[in-house]
Amino acid sequence: MEQKALECPICKSNKAEIAGENVKLSGRFEDKEFLTTDLTVLRCMGCGFYMLFDKMAQFTTKEST
Repeated sequence: MEQKALECPICKSNKAEIAGENVKLSGRFEDKEFLTTDLTVLRCMGCGFYMLFDKMAQFTTKEST
């Protein structure tokens, strides 16, 4: 599995805040309903874009001192 640093696909910022953890999305497509697995939702601090990640994603925090 390839590891990549977090980067917003819109503004290329690498700063984000957690908007929700263990979030499940539900919906309907044609005549079927669906429910996703647990997701972590991050919101870009630069442009506000929401990014969804499943349990395979690993997050680390880097504090600049």
